[in-house]
Order: sequence, then C-alpha cells, then structure tokens
Amino acid sequence: MEKQRCVKMDEIMKNMLIVALRDVFREEKAKGMSVEETRNLTMKLIDYEDTKLFLADNEYRKAIEALNKLRNTYLDAGRYSDGIDVVFCKLLKAKYKRCKVR
Repeated sequence: MEKQRCVKMDEIMKNMLIVALRDVFREEKAKGMSVEETRNLTMKLIDYEDTKLFLADNEYRKAIEALNKLRNTYLDAGRYSDGIDVVFCKLLKAKYKRCKVR
C-alpha cells in the first residue's frame, strides 16, 4: 500500500486534464525534452473510468503544471478560465490516501 493523492473525477474534469496535458506534451516535444511522464499520465487518464483518480507525486505536479499553463493561455487570450479554476482547486485540495500500487 502506498500513499497517493486521491481526486474525485468526473468526465469534464478528465477531459480538461487531457487537453492541458496534450498542450504540455506538444510544448515538451517541440523543445526536445523527455515526454515519457506526460505521455504516461495522459494514457492513464484516457483509460481511466473510475470516479476516484489516484496520482503519485510526480503525476500530481505534472497535472498542476499543465492546468496552470492552460489557465494562463486562456487568460492571455482573454477567455474565461472559470472551469479550469474549479478543476485546479479540486486538484489542489486532493488529500493523501492509501491505495494499492497499480
């Protein structure tokens, strides 16, 4: 059993995280950085069907970074970021819970 962050997920939150991670993936690939971690997290989200998502610390940091970049992009374009803010707050409030390592 390992402690990981537990986040209650719905379909909208899942899709928003996938879009944010896709943008980070493209940026990392263009810069020639390693994209393995971003790819793994994106694939984990695509295949995920449960209501609770367990994230390791590195996955949690990557998700926060991706949502923050997406939020900044929206604000720079003059768009509302209310939906992103809700997902961002849910992710920031995620607590550690014990789960089986998958």
